[in-house]
Amino acid sequence: MKNKMWLGVLLILLFSFSSAAVKLEVWCIGWGNEMAQVAESIAAREFTPKTGIEVDIVPLSWGDGDKVFLSIISNDAPEIITGSVVELGIRGSLLDLKKTFGKEFDELEAQLFPAITKQLHFSGTRFGVPQNVSVMNACYRTDILAEMGFEIPNLWTDVYKLLPKLQAKGKDAGFCYGSPSSNSIWGAYTLITQHGGNFFKPDGFTSAMDSPESIRGFKEYIELYTKHNMPKASAGMTQFRTGEWVMFIEGYWTYSSLLIGAPEIKGKWEPGLIPGIKRDNGVINHGTFTGATSFGIPKTTKNYKQAWEFIKWFCSAPIQQKYVEELMAKVPGSLQVPTSKEALYKIKGLPENIAKTIHAQIDESVAIPYAPTSGVLYRFVEFAVQGCIQQDKNPEAEARNAAAEMNKEMSRRKIEYKRYLDQLAKEKAKK
Repeated sequence: MKNKMWLGVLLILLFSFSSAAVKLEVWCIGWGNEMAQVAESIAAREFTPKTGIEVDIVPLSWGDGDKVFLSIISNDAPEIITGSVVELGIRGSLLDLKKTFGKEFDELEAQLFPAITKQLHFSGTRFGVPQNVSVMNACYRTDILAEMGFEIPNLWTDVYKLLPKLQAKGKDAGFCYGSPSSNSIWGAYTLITQHGGNFFKPDGFTSAMDSPESIRGFKEYIELYTKHNMPKASAGMTQFRTGEWVMFIEGYWTYSSLLIGAPEIKGKWEPGLIPGIKRDNGVINHGTFTGATSFGIPKTTKNYKQAWEFIKWFCSAPIQQKYVEELMAKVPGSLQVPTSKEALYKIKGLPENIAKTIHAQIDESVAIPYAPTSGVLYRFVEFAVQGCIQQDKNPEAEARNAAAEMNKEMSRRKIEYKRYLDQLAKEKAKK
């Protein structure tokens, strides 16, 4: 009896030792040191004691994508990476999480915003799980609009009526992020998707810039500046604080910055959807760019089950909420939009009207479909924008030219990727 008891104790100790010996390394692109410290702290308090799995989070800059590729090529990848998960997955470097974890994956994905999970759907695969959301939002100086007899503009046509009256009083409205001087492709993408277009088609290897919807949207974006005299650049949030701008379109982070950094205009501004387009079916779309950085698990990791446990845990609503709250406390004025819909409404310090606006803006928006080397392809949209704004070129001709240049590049990529695509097709046929 004693021998059996000691054997049981020994097995428990061995199990505890083996569990504690697992340490996950997680590389997070776009994270700062504070973000990594907060996530590690929560994991040390709540994840490791329950699972015995330790976690080391390594923050990487946005320019460190090559480091992830090189680590995979050299068979020295961490247990979890973020970055171009579809790209890496197609190349056979990442686990198909849906195929590997089945029902557990489906249950987790169902808790997240569909607008950001759809961008990871490629040929039936799921190589990643979004761990945060990026989206553009608008804010409005309702005090000044009310003084002028206006409400928050619902349509771009409302903005066109508003702009001359604002400018007559030395005021303005427009894009900050997404303007011709700051990441114009996302301003263009806003109008393009509102009209029902996109940069790429779902196949990932064909441009959609020459579709009628994309051309209409691109032309309307250009006319914001060439016809309606919207400012081509912004000095930033200060212009909104002073009342020089009554509509300010920027990233979601503007809301937390205003809450913390602009107490003098409390009650004088409101979050709101970006002005929209009424489509032919009568539905108004307020969409813009949205996306996410996503967790993926390299095939080389031996601890893929433990890596999946961490991803499930970190992307759950309670932990997403806790992570954002602790980050906001550690770095006043910061904000991360959780991938969990439930978590968004429970974040302490985030007013409900802001949470509702962020949610509605995400739901209205469309993530860019996967395309190989998309960063190279974006430049053709940027060239088109600058050609129209600076050289007065024809918007339709420039949109079609951008599509043609994209298709040349994508045709080459399709040949390069053929063996990967053929393999995916074989695996899909087996299901």
